[in-house]
Amino acid sequence: MNGTDVAAWSGALVFALWACPGKPIASADDTLDWLLAQPTTQPATQATQPTTQPTSPFTQKENPEARKGSVTLNSGQTLRGLIATTREKPISIFDENDKEYRDVPMALIKSMEASVTWERDEKEWQFKESGSDIKEYSGKTYPARELQYKVTLVNGQTITGGIVAPLYISEADKQYMFMLNKRQKVEVGQTLKGLLYVQRVEFE
Repeated sequence: MNGTDVAAWSGALVFALWACPGKPIASADDTLDWLLAQPTTQPATQATQPTTQPTSPFTQKENPEARKGSVTLNSGQTLRGLIATTREKPISIFDENDKEYRDVPMALIKSMEASVTWERDEKEWQFKESGSDIKEYSGKTYPARELQYKVTLVNGQTITGGIVAPLYISEADKQYMFMLNKRQKVEVGQTLKGLLYVQRVEFE
């Protein structure tokens, strides 16, 4: 799928989802403005460490929502191929400015860029005893980091905030799954040095 095909497909997706019978079809910018104005209440969940296990929807059948692009990790490694997220699911972004979730279809995203909000040692808390809801400090700490993503849309608008969503990449005959993380942590005694995260996603 080349850039022209992506643009045409994106426009078709927007009109198919949001055009209302009996009313004039809105422009792409009007539709996008309306879409971004709709808050959701989807809660954020804590993500786990990225994995490169060959698990993706590409192995089942061709995903019509997949787009050509590149995924660059914080290690500097770049993968190029078809990129998708969960089928028929938008990317949910917690907008730091408005303090609301924004659900944005991947077809409307041009790029995503990660930045580290903080890295620090967190205290490890444990339940005082089995069945108790009281926690106590174990005396140990573990390294953790928090990330946020600047999402640039095809019309030039940007949204910055936390994201927790899977990315599936099909490169040649290999498939990978990574997570767009809001927060990462490692076990007590380990370091963040080798903990990968998606640094940048760019679509053709």
